[in-house]
This record gives sequence, structure tokens and C-alpha cells, in this order.
Amino acid sequence: MSDSDLLESTLETLRVGVLSVDASGRVELQNPEASRILGFSAVAALGRSLVDVLDPEHPLVLLVGEVLSTGRDLSLNAAQLPTRSEDQVLSVDISGTPRIEARKGVVVMLHDRTIGRRLEDMAAERARSDIYAQLATGLAHEIRNPLGGIRGTAELLEKRLDDAALRKYPSLIREETDRIRRLLDEFSELARGGELQPRHINLHEIIDKMLSLQKGSKSWNGIAIRREYDPSIPDLLLDPDRMTQVFLNLCRNSAQAMAGAGTLTLRTRVETIYQIRSTSSSEKATHMVRIEIVDTGPGIPDDELPHIFTPFVTTRDRGTGLGLPIAQHWVMRHGGRIEVGHGHAGGTRVRVLLPVARQR
Repeated sequence: MSDSDLLESTLETLRVGVLSVDASGRVELQNPEASRILGFSAVAALGRSLVDVLDPEHPLVLLVGEVLSTGRDLSLNAAQLPTRSEDQVLSVDISGTPRIEARKGVVVMLHDRTIGRRLEDMAAERARSDIYAQLATGLAHEIRNPLGGIRGTAELLEKRLDDAALRKYPSLIREETDRIRRLLDEFSELARGGELQPRHINLHEIIDKMLSLQKGSKSWNGIAIRREYDPSIPDLLLDPDRMTQVFLNLCRNSAQAMAGAGTLTLRTRVETIYQIRSTSSSEKATHMVRIEIVDTGPGIPDDELPHIFTPFVTTRDRGTGLGLPIAQHWVMRHGGRIEVGHGHAGGTRVRVLLPVARQR
């Protein structure tokens, strides 16, 4: 094997992106991993300026320009690089080193840290979910007992008061205690109790059944439903009642955000996600089903996105702030996760990722 063949074989094998740029900013070398991360092939990039291939404000373009002008090593950790498909963003560590030979330029190394950071986020989400579960269990237990006494006392007063004008007060107490009990029932969904009862079921049947239940709601009269289903999705091992609740919570949020007028798109597809094995640093491919719920509402402000899964955090006057935490809880119990972000044309996009069940 010649030296050039050995170099080419090595670059193709590396799980690190390698990019070489000359003194004028033109691409001289690009390995397959760099092509994957940047979203364009070496054939399309070789001989072209990075500014022509990428946006002038792209983090890689800015870093290469600074290395060329200063002649110093520079690095950028956790740079958010957009991909050219599915509007996803990769978290990439970039380092640039100036070449010291007569033909000056920059060698760039690209380390995709997306999977590792995603796993860290998932671990943090599970930790928060455990805390919320413990809190829910304790609060529900401590509040239910005195609440029952208050309601019972209100019933006695209502029966013994002869004055109709006064009877409305214990009636009001009874109604408010019932409202608190319903709130406790929702909060208890975050508790660890309540086993899943999964069975192999068609995902689209669950979604369609949920949508049919909402057709009679006045708040949905002006909402157009768009279904973009992948017919190749196999049956999933799901608890239909819990997942119906998940999709109902998510779609109700979208309907409320659109104030009863707009388009709600439900899109499904199978995709392959690479995850780190628990016993080593290698990766394995996991088949997941992605369900997207996209609305045409005003969207969620960037400063509110980090807090949307925190219980009781809500921007609605009569909202409880429990819809998203409950949905996240049950999705995680199914081995999946929820991602919330902005839609392509405004609005909110919710992605639910669920594992494909193994063949029986």
C-alpha cells in the first residue's frame, strides 16, 4: 500500500472530522466524517472556498479565518452546527491548527459530541423526573387527608344551613376542594406508582383515536388536521392509555397555542439513532419511531424553553403546568424522550421518540 493510499484509508476510518484549508481558505482535504458533520461531500467542497460552501457566519468559517489571520491554535467547544436535513443541530468541538510549512493553511479537527451531550441531558431529565416523582408522592399523600375533611365539613354545613344565600359558600368550598383533588390526580401521574400495561399496537390507531375524541371540542373547530404517516412503521410495544394521554396533552397545548385556528400537523417516521453502549465507548444503532406534532401558533420564547418540563410552570391563566411534565414522564417510562423546539415556519414543534419493539 502506498503512502497516499494509507493516508486515505486512515482518514476514512477516523471517527473525527478532518479538514485541510489552504492560505486562501479553499478546501484541500476532507474526510468522510467531516462530510457527515458539515453536510456536504468532499467532491462538492474540494477547491472551493469555505465561505462559498458554508454561510459566512458559520462557526467553522469564523474559526478558520481567525487562525489564518493570527497564526495561533484556536478551539471552539460545543459549537452548534445546523445540518442540511430535518433541521437538526449538532454539538461539535472544533479545533484549528495553522500549518507551519511554506504552503500555509489550517488543519481543522471536528469532534461530534452530540450523542454524549444528549445522553447527559437525558440523564439529567431522568434525575429531575425522579425528584418530581418523590415530591408528587409526598404532597399527594399529605394533602388528600385534610382535603377530605374540609370537603366533608362543607357537605355537613350545606345540609344544615336553611339560608339559601349561605348555602352557596359551603357549595363553593366543595367545588374548590374537588378542583384541588383533580389537580392532585394529575400531579400523582408523576409518581413512580402505576405500572405500564404495554402491548403491541398500531401507533397511528392511538393518534387517530385521540384526534377523533377532540373533534367535538369547540376549541378545535377552526383547526385543520394534517396527517403525514409513515405506513412502514411496525406495531410498537406501548401502553395505549398512557400514550393516548401523552398525545392528548401535547395536542391540547398546540390547540390552545393556536387559539382554535390554525393547522396541526402530525408526522411519523422510522429513523436510526446511534447510542453509546453501556459497556464500552462504541456505538450501536437503535431504531426509533419519531412522532412530530407541529402547530402554527406563536411558538415558545427561547427563554422559556429550558423550563417547559418543570411542573407548575405555565403561561396560561388556567393552566396547571403539568401537561408537558406528565407527557415526558410517560414517554421516558416507555424508553423514549421528548424534544421541543421551533417549527420551520414559526409555531412549536414537539418530537416524541419511541423505541421500535423487538420482533416477537
